Amino acid sequence: MAAVTIRNLSDEVVEALKKRAKRNGRSMEAEIREALGRLAADDGPKDSGLEAGLARDVASRRSVPMHEVVARIAANPRTPDQRRAAQDWAQEIEAERLAYTVSDEELMDPWERAELHLQRLRNEQGK
Repeated sequence: MAAVTIRNLSDEVVEALKKRAKRNGRSMEAEIREALGRLAADDGPKDSGLEAGLARDVASRRSVPMHEVVARIAANPRTPDQRRAAQDWAQEIEAERLAYTVSDEELMDPWERAELHLQRLRNEQGK
């Protein structure tokens, strides 16, 4: 039989393998051998389980046709207080957006910004 060495396993993986081995009444080596055997035989699950979980989550959501949404909104108009609150909220968001406006230079790559700054200094000294 062949021997395989696996390097750079994280501590978390090793701990999980130890717990799994203990739960199954095997040594960690036997547990790894069993897991690799299942993986090589390809008789394990065909997906990671993520796909099934996503499918379950999506299936549990109910899709509502747009005409129903529009009809519900039309049947429940906003009160004056709700309209005022929405306007206040929109004004707050706009004020925050204006307060946090960033110049193109601030978004520039730091090295390019340094080059631009040096170029401006040279231009000022040359005048």
